[in-house]
Amino acid sequence: MDTSFYHVSERTIERVAEVAASTVPGSRNIDAKLAGLAGRSLPRIEAHIDRTTGLVAIDAEIATSYPAPVAAITDAVRATIIAHIRTLTGMDVSRVNVTVANVESIDDGSRVTWDDVATHDAFIIPEPIQVSPTEITHPVTSEREELAPIEARSLVDDMRAVTTPTPPSVRTPKQPQPVTVSGVDVPEPLEPFAPETPMPVALRAPSLPALQPLAPIAVKAFGHMRPVEVPWQRPLRDITVDRQPLKPVAIQPSARPTSPRGPAPKPVVIPQAPQPKPLQQITIEPVVKYYDRTN
Repeated sequence: MDTSFYHVSERTIERVAEVAASTVPGSRNIDAKLAGLAGRSLPRIEAHIDRTTGLVAIDAEIATSYPAPVAAITDAVRATIIAHIRTLTGMDVSRVNVTVANVESIDDGSRVTWDDVATHDAFIIPEPIQVSPTEITHPVTSEREELAPIEARSLVDDMRAVTTPTPPSVRTPKQPQPVTVSGVDVPEPLEPFAPETPMPVALRAPSLPALQPLAPIAVKAFGHMRPVEVPWQRPLRDITVDRQPLKPVAIQPSARPTSPRGPAPKPVVIPQAPQPKPLQQITIEPVVKYYDRTN
């Protein structure tokens, strides 16, 4: 009984699906470093493996070029991912969700047509890996030689006596005399005293003076009018103004204004519509062949 087995991780499935999506015409590869601070690398693949049934679910985010048939590109990406995973891993795919996360225009002005996507082959033919065997070489060593004798001598003769210094004498410090506490002057206690309170004074009611009768008011007559003296006015005198004689003013005739002249009118060009041509027949092939799971 064969007990060998192999384990396929989600990262392996994601790498296979990422390469498969990049081979479809119209699918763009975007690097996260070139997409800015908040950018992401595309295509982005997320795989979910059901170990019990051996099925794989794929969620793919891709970037396409514009103008291009985006619907046909997504169908081709889905079919290519299914074919590559089946061929390279032997696992079946339950679903592939393709989301177009970004659209970029082509710099050279070209475009991806529906025919380019339709002629894309979704299947892959794996090539066998050829490994050349490594030649085994035996190391060649020299013959064993006899060890040379080693003469060892004792180090006792080289040892010399070490003079140990006398230990220092220990002295005891003198203990100080205890300090006597001197007395503290205590202030004399203060005698309490009560403040003198003045005797209460009886209240007296204020007395109002008697009301006096009002005195009649007599209005005196106005004073006599007296004439007002006006100062003497001096007579006016004549004022003579010397005027300068007027000078004749000569007005030069102005130049005759010229009428503005515009450019000569150009003839009006009437656009003519091209001659109608017969329509060409367009054949649309269904893209079901990319992900046909009957085989």
